[in-house]
Amino acid sequence: MNRRDFLKTSGATALLAGAGTSFAQSSLRQLPLIPMTDLTAGIEGRLPLTLAAATHDFGNAAASPTYGINNSYLGPVLRVKQGQTLPFDVQNRLHDVTTLHWHGLHIPGDVDGGPHQEIAPGDTWAPDVPIVQHASMNWFHSHTHGKTAQQTYKGLAGVMLVEDDASLSADLPKTYGVDDFTLVLQDKMFAADGTLTYDVSGAVFEDGFIGDTLVVNGSIAPVAQTVPTGLVRLRILNACNAQFLTLSMQTGPMRVIASDGGFLARTIETDSILMSPGERYEMLVDLRTAESNSLLVGMEPEEGLFNFLGGLFGGGNSTATALTLTRTADKGFDGALPSQLANLSPPDRNQATVTRDFSLEMDTGADLAALAANWGNVCGGGAMAINGQPMNMDRIDETVRKGDTEIWRITVDDQLHPFHIHGCSFRILTQNDAPPPAYAAGWKDMVHVENGASEVLVKFDYEAPEDTPYMYHCHILEHEDCGMMGQFAVT
Repeated sequence: MNRRDFLKTSGATALLAGAGTSFAQSSLRQLPLIPMTDLTAGIEGRLPLTLAAATHDFGNAAASPTYGINNSYLGPVLRVKQGQTLPFDVQNRLHDVTTLHWHGLHIPGDVDGGPHQEIAPGDTWAPDVPIVQHASMNWFHSHTHGKTAQQTYKGLAGVMLVEDDASLSADLPKTYGVDDFTLVLQDKMFAADGTLTYDVSGAVFEDGFIGDTLVVNGSIAPVAQTVPTGLVRLRILNACNAQFLTLSMQTGPMRVIASDGGFLARTIETDSILMSPGERYEMLVDLRTAESNSLLVGMEPEEGLFNFLGGLFGGGNSTATALTLTRTADKGFDGALPSQLANLSPPDRNQATVTRDFSLEMDTGADLAALAANWGNVCGGGAMAINGQPMNMDRIDETVRKGDTEIWRITVDDQLHPFHIHGCSFRILTQNDAPPPAYAAGWKDMVHVENGASEVLVKFDYEAPEDTPYMYHCHILEHEDCGMMGQFAVT
C-alpha cells in the first residue's frame, strides 16, 4: 500500500476535521519561540537534559500527553561553539528506556547516542560531547531500538546550533527571536477531543506515520511573527516521522544559505525545496521590499495528503501556510544578501578507495519477519531490511577504516526513502541518478532515493568500536524501527 492508498482508506471525515483545525483558523497563532540556551560564551558546570513525560497544549485548548526535554514538549535550542566539549547529564525520568542521539554531529561512536547507549528509567547518561565541526544546524532525538518513532513523535527532539568564528562574525542576522528563528516542522494527528494521537497499523508501518495537521514549534499552523524591517533568517528542521515536505515562499524565491552540514558556497535562489524527514536548511527572507511574506509547506510525493485534500475541496492547492512574517516600522538587519558563504570544492569521486552498496528493502517475506521480531524490530508482523538483513543489535554489518574516503551507493525497491549516516557529513554525488539540486550540493548527512541510485562521498574521521557502532538507516522512523537499519564500526 502506498501513501495515497493509506490516506484514502483513513477516512475523509478525519482528514476534513484535521484540515479545518490546521489550515482554516480565523486568526493566526503567535510563533512559539523554543527556549534557547546560549553556551557560546562559555560553559559552567554540567549541562542537564531531563527527559520526562508532561502535557502540552498545541493551540487547540487540549492537554495532550507528551514527552519533553527540559520542556513540556520538544527540547531546547542549544547554541554552542566549535572547539567546546559539552558535558551533558541526560536524565531519563520516563517509565521506559530511551536514548538521545546527536544527529549531524561529527563525534566518536561512544558518545553518538545510538541504540547501544540506552538510558534506563531513573538513570543518567553523562557523555562529554566534543564539537569539532564548522557552523551548522543539528538536532538531537530518541534513537531507542524499536521505539524511535513513538518517542520522537511524542516530543523527544531538540535543536543544536553550532557556531564558529566565521559564523559569529558573518554579516548575517543572528539575534534569536528577533531576526533569527528556529522552526521545527512536524505533522501530527489529533483525536476528536483535541489530544495528540499516534496509532500504529500495518499501513503506518508500510508508509510511515502521516499526520493531517501541520505543527510549527509545537503549535498548530499557521502561526505568525512580527519582525523589524530587514533580512530575517529561518533555520528549518523537518522533524516529521515520515513526511517529505516541499517548502516555498508566498512571494519570491527561497534564498537558501545552508544545508545539514553548514553554509553553502553561495546563496541559492530556488522556487522550492524538497525536504526529507531529518533534513535541515537555512534561508533568508527579505522584508525590506514587502510588508509580509509567508512560508508555505506542501506534502511530497504529489499524491500525498495536501493534494488529496485539494481534490476533496474541488481544487488543486497542495500547500498550507506554516508561518507568516510581517514587518514593523522598526529597522532591522540591513545587510546585503551574501554572494559567497563558504569555500566548497566540487566533490571528487576519485578520492574514494572503497564503494559500498546499500539496498533498502520494503518486503522481506515471512521468514525474515520472525527473525526481525526476535532481534527487537517492531513492524506489526512484517520486516524491512538493508542488503537482505533486518537490524540486529548483535551484528556489525560493515567495518570501515578510520580516515578512509568511500562512496556509498543507495538504492530502494519501492517508495521514496531518506538515508542518514551517523558520525559524519558527506557530499552528494548523485541523487536519483542525477546531480543534486544546488541547495543540496553542500555538506549533508541526509540523502533521499526513489528511482535509480543516490551516491554520497563520505570520509570517516572518528572511531566507532563494535560495542558502540554507528548506524545507517532510513529516516522514516517507522521503517527504522521495522528493521531498515544497519550498523558499522570504524577502526
